[in-house]
Amino acid sequence: MNNLYHYVEEFTKYSRDCEHSLSEKIDFLLNMDAHHFTQDVHIKPQAYVRLISGLSETCPSTALSFAMHLYTQWGLQKIGVDEKLIHSVLKESASGRLFASLNEPGFYFLREDQLNPEQFSVHARKTEQGYVINGVKKFVSLEPYVHFLPVYCYVDNPSEQEGRIAVLLIRRSSEGISVKPDWDTISMSESNSNSLLFDNVSVPYIDALFTAKDALQKTNVFGYLFRLSIVSVYYGIAKRAYDFVKEYCRSKQVPHTNRALSFFPGVQFSVAEMSILLETSFSQITRYSNLLDDVLSGKLVSDNISNISLITKELVTRNAEQIVNIAMKISGISSIGKSNILSKLYQDVKAGGFHPPQSDVAYEMIAKYELGVLTHRTRWL
Repeated sequence: MNNLYHYVEEFTKYSRDCEHSLSEKIDFLLNMDAHHFTQDVHIKPQAYVRLISGLSETCPSTALSFAMHLYTQWGLQKIGVDEKLIHSVLKESASGRLFASLNEPGFYFLREDQLNPEQFSVHARKTEQGYVINGVKKFVSLEPYVHFLPVYCYVDNPSEQEGRIAVLLIRRSSEGISVKPDWDTISMSESNSNSLLFDNVSVPYIDALFTAKDALQKTNVFGYLFRLSIVSVYYGIAKRAYDFVKEYCRSKQVPHTNRALSFFPGVQFSVAEMSILLETSFSQITRYSNLLDDVLSGKLVSDNISNISLITKELVTRNAEQIVNIAMKISGISSIGKSNILSKLYQDVKAGGFHPPQSDVAYEMIAKYELGVLTHRTRWL
């Protein structure tokens, strides 16, 4: 726990002293051994939230991209694959070779036999030695630092015992991998989330994480940890906006009144609304963290954790955007200046609604679960 606060405090001091590039910030975190954080099998979701939200208060892009490594490393220890393989890759990771996130496959209402092979981004073909991979993995955060690439693949020639979907661990050093520098966005712009292209990349059988027909079910934990990461990042953004505007209200003098902005009722009502939204987000994150902790530790088998994770993601990202909007309204025209922290938070918080699954799909998943609507055959009827 001491390391947790050390990471956040030192990173905050480092980042606020002067302007640093993303690579400099990541190097700083690596030098502090912050990338080891989720190698502890006893880590609690509550501690993880404090780390990622604390980093996000200082730099959301760094927090989001670094979280992709941390949660993937964490999840790999929870999915029950070959211990020798996991021990080997975690040892390499400890030296600074980071993980890319697995990425959600997006098969929310589809069976495996309903997939269109032509629309699958990564294909695998079995050989005597392993697999040959072709395709593209998009949104690889911290692309220059990533060495391990867990990927969902569509297997063109599976055996009878295997499914069409396999999860393989591709190593960045493999021949046939190239970078497509296509990350061009106004939100989370510093995360370096480029695409990686696979051209006949060889993956040995030993690096196959899952090949059975239940690969998607076996990797559900990555989705839960991904959503925990997302809400941690956007809670940190909301917290930074809230703290900024409180200090602004205390120090800003309203002309001709001899009073600080904090004394005016309209501002007080707005700050109260921000406080309610922030506390509601924190309470929901705590609810989700406690449930996830029980699931990860084996104390509870919960069939509604997927719904709780979706509800938490929707609530926290929506509240964060609303908090930033209110903060900008209170701060006035100065908030849209390029040097104002709120203008940067405004850009970054907009990405919250685009993390998978997006709101329309998330709402449908939540409602179908609550109503007991089965979709084994078709999505709607």
